[in-house]
Amino acid sequence: MNFYNKHLLNDFNLKKYELLTILELKRKNFLFFFKEKICIINEKQSLRTVNSLINVLNFFNIKFSIINNKHNFKKENIKDFSRTIGILYNYIFYRGNNDIILKIIAKFSGSVVINLLSNNFHPIQSISDISNLINQKIIYFFGNFNSNVIKSTIINLSKLDKILIIFSPKIYWKPNFFKKIFSNNRIIITEKLIITNKKCSFYNDTWVSMNETIFEKKLSKLINYQLNRKIFHYLKINKIFHCLPSYNNNKFISSEIDNFSFESKFTFFEKQIIDKIRVLNSYFILNKKSFFKVF
Repeated sequence: MNFYNKHLLNDFNLKKYELLTILELKRKNFLFFFKEKICIINEKQSLRTVNSLINVLNFFNIKFSIINNKHNFKKENIKDFSRTIGILYNYIFYRGNNDIILKIIAKFSGSVVINLLSNNFHPIQSISDISNLINQKIIYFFGNFNSNVIKSTIINLSKLDKILIIFSPKIYWKPNFFKKIFSNNRIIITEKLIITNKKCSFYNDTWVSMNETIFEKKLSKLINYQLNRKIFHYLKINKIFHCLPSYNNNKFISSEIDNFSFESKFTFFEKQIIDKIRVLNSYFILNKKSFFKVF
C-alpha cells in the first residue's frame, strides 16, 4: 500500500483495500493534521463543503489560507500558479468546477491535492457517506442519481461488492456510466419498486441543487420516487441517509412521515461534517511516510 503523497482527485484514485483502510482508520480518534500547511482554493460558491472544513480548522486552531476568487485561473498561468502555492503548502484542498485544472495543480504544485468537490466528483463526501453504509448489503437510491455525490458514492460502493437498487425515472438513466464501473450484476436500475425482505439502507441526495431556480418540471418527474410512509410499509429500512435541505416544502420527503418517530434512522448534516473531517484525518495519517513506524 502506498499512500505517500497520494492525491485524491476523483473516485477512481482509490483501490478497494485503500478505501477499506481509510474507513477502518476513520473509526479511531487521531488528530494529525494540525502541523500541516493547508491551502483551500474555493473557485465556486459553496456553503457546506468549504465552510464545514473551515469551521473545524478554526475550532482546532489550525492555520490555513484560503484563495476565494477566480482571478488566479483567468489571469494567471495555472502551471505557474500551481508551482507557487506548492512552495508554500503541503496540502491543497480544491473546490471548483474544472477537473482538468485540478489535475494540473496536482501535477505541478508538488503538494498533495484533495478534491473537496468538483462538477464530476465528490470523493470526500462519498467516502464519509459509505462509512455509514458499510455494514449494509442492500442499498436503495431513489430519484435522480446523476448528482456528483451520488455518482461518487455509487463508484465507491461498487468496489465494496454492495447490491444497489436504483429506483429512478428512465429519463435519468445513464447506461454508459454503469458499464464503465460495474463488471458484475450487483446493480439494478428500475422504474418499478423492487421489494426485498432483507434489511436495507435508503440513500438520497437533494433533488434540487443550490443554484437551480426552475425546477417544478423536474419535481413532477420525481414525485413518485419520494420517501413516504408507503415505502416504509414495503421495505425494511434500517437507515435513511438523506441530505437535510431536501425537506424543502415536504416535496422530497413526504409530510406524512413523522420526523421524530424516525429520528433514530436518519443521518443528518452535523454527522456528515464530523465524518468528512475523520476521513480527511485518516487520509493525512496514511499519507505520511512514517505512518507504519509511528502507529
